[in-house]
Amino acid sequence: MPDIVAVKTPLKSQLSQSSGLPEIHLFGLLLLAALLLGFDTISHLKGGIGDEDVHRYQIGWFMQGRFEIFQYVTMLPLYHLIVAAIAKLTGLVSLNGIRFSHMLFAASVIPAMYFTVKRFFPAEAIARTLLLVFIPFFFPLFFLTYTDLPSLMVVLFMVERCWQRHYGAAGLLALVAVLLRQPNIIWVAFCSCMIALQVAREMQLRLILTNVLNPKFLQQVLWRNRFMVVVYVLFVIFVAVNGGVAVGDAEQHPISFNLSNLYFFLLVAWAVFLPFNVEQLPRIKSLLVRHWWIALVLVAGFFVYFYTYGHPHKYNSATLVFYGHNWFLHYTSDVTLWRVLSYIPIAWMGLSYVVAVRTSVHGDLLLLLVPFALLSFVPLPLIEQRYYFVALALIMLWRPPMSRLSTLINLAGFLVLSAFILFNVSRQSFFL
Repeated sequence: MPDIVAVKTPLKSQLSQSSGLPEIHLFGLLLLAALLLGFDTISHLKGGIGDEDVHRYQIGWFMQGRFEIFQYVTMLPLYHLIVAAIAKLTGLVSLNGIRFSHMLFAASVIPAMYFTVKRFFPAEAIARTLLLVFIPFFFPLFFLTYTDLPSLMVVLFMVERCWQRHYGAAGLLALVAVLLRQPNIIWVAFCSCMIALQVAREMQLRLILTNVLNPKFLQQVLWRNRFMVVVYVLFVIFVAVNGGVAVGDAEQHPISFNLSNLYFFLLVAWAVFLPFNVEQLPRIKSLLVRHWWIALVLVAGFFVYFYTYGHPHKYNSATLVFYGHNWFLHYTSDVTLWRVLSYIPIAWMGLSYVVAVRTSVHGDLLLLLVPFALLSFVPLPLIEQRYYFVALALIMLWRPPMSRLSTLINLAGFLVLSAFILFNVSRQSFFL
């Protein structure tokens, strides 16, 4: 049996016992209050911030009945069409009205995470959902017109439907996911491989070459993926007709090989999962003692990291200090001392992940996640924490349980940082 830290009392039970309300009702009330307070805070933000104006321009065109694609919108405008429809239906057509319409759409990521977690760790559905919602650079996007949260919602539901073997629904969700953001084709492929894992389990096969080439195995995998295959064909046709993946602003989004996105992802993940990472220290020590050669890999990894970490994209320029992640990139990449020290959390997160794969009851899914997570951000020249949302959500979904104390510390830290960041974004002190 995997070595798992048991959660003595689920967070939802603690909340319920202290209030007298059923857990799910209290959970809903807390999130409703958080969303309304968050929206009230962001309503002080006059004008668009970041890429908001690009998205609002497209939404505005649709509200006016002008069905064209704005030249700087990089994805197919399904998100914009939905937000425009909500705004027109409700009459919320002002700046804050459009943001409120977006929030109604983006909030669907909450039930998506909740019901998906229930399939894997039912007792922790509320705790893990709260942790996802209040990730400090995640929470402000409930109130700003960005596509990331609606996109994540569809991907999570797609994963949940695949796990439940409802392949027709999963195929439909896969199509919607790609229409929302074309790079989601990577997560459609992930679900296809997750289906292959399910077939291998049912047939009691190990995923080695001879078994993978087993005709019965291949037949089952292809049959269950038949709806996904339709999505792949449509995607190939779209890329051929469009001349690439991006719809607009394509010159700023070429395909590249950018290991710096991996390093930044590990730094972000280390911070997001810090209490969990602290709990893994004894296991990491044991892992290093039993497998001494890992230390050699870490040393070699340091030299690769040291000579390949950078931020050449113009949108990651150190002069754009208004964007907080650029400031962070500047210090960890351009200042030698911080560059060296930053390798510690990078290596720590990598080792914590190895331990999580070895100890989680869903370790095979965590292991399968690795190549697809890399494909989702390493080919991108721009370093941006929003590209990591799906990978972070799936790690949150499948990592081993934490202790009650670590969960509470994690959530309390997220709440404080989310409030701090949201307030400063609303006053245009900085952006994410």
